[in-house]
Amino acid sequence: MGAAGLAAAGSSIGRSVYYQFYEGCNSPWINQDPDALKASLNSEWSETVYGQDLALKVIRNMLISHVKRISAGKPKKALVLSFHGGIGTGKTFVGKLLAKVLYLKGEHSTFVHRLHLVDMLSNVKTATEKRIIIKNKINSIVQSCNRPLIIFEEIDKLEEGVIDVLFPYLDEYHRVGDVDYRNVIFIFSSNVGAREISHETCAQFNKTKYIGDFDAEQFYSIVRQASYNEQLHQRRASSDSSSHGSGFTSAKLIKHCLISSFVPFLPLQMENVLQCIETNLNERNDIKKLIEKNRDLKLQFLNLLIPKISRIRPPGCNKTFSVQGCKRISAIIDMEVDSFFYPVKD
Repeated sequence: MGAAGLAAAGSSIGRSVYYQFYEGCNSPWINQDPDALKASLNSEWSETVYGQDLALKVIRNMLISHVKRISAGKPKKALVLSFHGGIGTGKTFVGKLLAKVLYLKGEHSTFVHRLHLVDMLSNVKTATEKRIIIKNKINSIVQSCNRPLIIFEEIDKLEEGVIDVLFPYLDEYHRVGDVDYRNVIFIFSSNVGAREISHETCAQFNKTKYIGDFDAEQFYSIVRQASYNEQLHQRRASSDSSSHGSGFTSAKLIKHCLISSFVPFLPLQMENVLQCIETNLNERNDIKKLIEKNRDLKLQFLNLLIPKISRIRPPGCNKTFSVQGCKRISAIIDMEVDSFFYPVKD
């Protein structure tokens, strides 16, 4: 082997050793096996996410198709998922779950970026400046690794038109500048469409008992329209004809169908909230042991908690939902757990 060959071999070995200890933009740090990814996603979802089988079906299909195209060397465009639903329905949690199944270091990976837009842009005054900051941030992220997970929180709190700065990165361009964005996964998260999702959930439950039988395309259309027309809802709510839109209002990203899918997070039924309570209690080892010794304790504690959970049954709906999903479950348990399981004796 000549000097050039030795140098190349040495370089290859050096990279191999480096990536054993330092996170790299490749396997094993990034899960690139579609079958393994699907199995991991199904397992994690079944154990930790409740009442969101429709979201699982949509996310799983889109994610696996995206990874398969990348594995085949034929990426089409960035995967863009927009999570919509009310408070406590699991949008933030599912973002963390996707990071867990995609990256060896999960949400702590250097390739997972959760952008809280309100905080990130709090001191920026003009829409033009905000566009520049977002654009520069995305460029910087993808230049370091072209397979990141980028999560935009509170997209609904962004001014109308700002998010369209992402247009070239989400379209089917092979390169923007000298960077390929087609392997990127973008997630947008907001509460926009929660009311419409709740109404449609009731309508679907009047047709079938099973969430797995819900019409995903119907939810897609409803949430897409709600997002694009958010300005109309704001005007009706504020009685202010000058009210500006937000986030996706009249966005080119929606108009030109660059959002791969609008993912509905359904309002949670009480049976789902009880699952959240169960998970929370199981995470408290001391309480778990007490319950295992005396099963009646668990039932008594549930009877204490349930009245403290705000519920609503929309007009014409045959289901009752938790107003805040599982958002406050941990806090409600914290307030009651010590006095119930460890009462102070007089």
